[in-house]
Amino acid sequence: MNQSKILLIDGMSFLFRAFYASAWSGGYRQTSDGIYTNAVYGFTKMMLDYADLVRPTHLVVGWDVASRESLVRSQWYDGYKSNRQAPPEELVPQFDLVKEVTEAFAVPNLGCPGFEGDDILGTLSEQLSSEGHQIVIATGDYDSLQLVSEQVSVKILKNGGKHEHYTPQSLLAVRGIVPEQVVDVKALMGDTSDCIPGCPGIGEKTATKLITEHGNLDSLYGNLTACTPKMRSKLEEHRDQVYLSQKLATIIRDVPIEYTLEAARWEYDSAVVKEKFEELEFGRSLVTRVG
Repeated sequence: MNQSKILLIDGMSFLFRAFYASAWSGGYRQTSDGIYTNAVYGFTKMMLDYADLVRPTHLVVGWDVASRESLVRSQWYDGYKSNRQAPPEELVPQFDLVKEVTEAFAVPNLGCPGFEGDDILGTLSEQLSSEGHQIVIATGDYDSLQLVSEQVSVKILKNGGKHEHYTPQSLLAVRGIVPEQVVDVKALMGDTSDCIPGCPGIGEKTATKLITEHGNLDSLYGNLTACTPKMRSKLEEHRDQVYLSQKLATIIRDVPIEYTLEAARWEYDSAVVKEKFEELEFGRSLVTRVG
């Protein structure tokens, strides 16, 4: 099989970013029938932007498929993502609508109940990179940096249409860690956005210092005598919580998903796409981009 370049998109990351970018500017785009399309429009534009940038042979979108309560990680830790608010009512109908658009592009929408979008992308990147394909992940989630390898690069979305591009070399240069250390740093510092507890009183700087000095979490805990008495007591007291945080922060790479690479080929019938664009009243600027 020829080596392919596969673009994996974090669907929720793109959709929420697109929604809030347009909502912030006061523009809840709607059709003449009153159907909200601002997030779908922004998502579509971003997908085309990244396809133009990456020039993939194949493209897949990974989605969360679960309520918070039914997530695998919520079974491990009741507090996981417990701070999440319900999505705005203008966004809710767009969850299904955006999948209609990606289907018009013949792009597979992949998800699995109980798992999150980055688990889907992690599983795909693991399987496809092992077959020799080049993978580019586009997401807003820094957790995905644990997936970086010689075959897998990650583009982290930033405001204003910008992104940070991570390879093993740039991850080391920018953050001072290797991909295998991403989870262990998160295990110590926690993550308030996902309610991952970490070790109280340890921030990103200290977490990074501890992991780079010791190599990994197990080596740190095997060598606590090297830490100051105050640090040692903190780490000992919260040991179980730190290891739980490590488990919560680890992207699952063996989600049972079914797909074929052939179905993900980045080719589409522009007539089908234009028909969907017309139905959603997307206007000329996007229509001209699809030929």
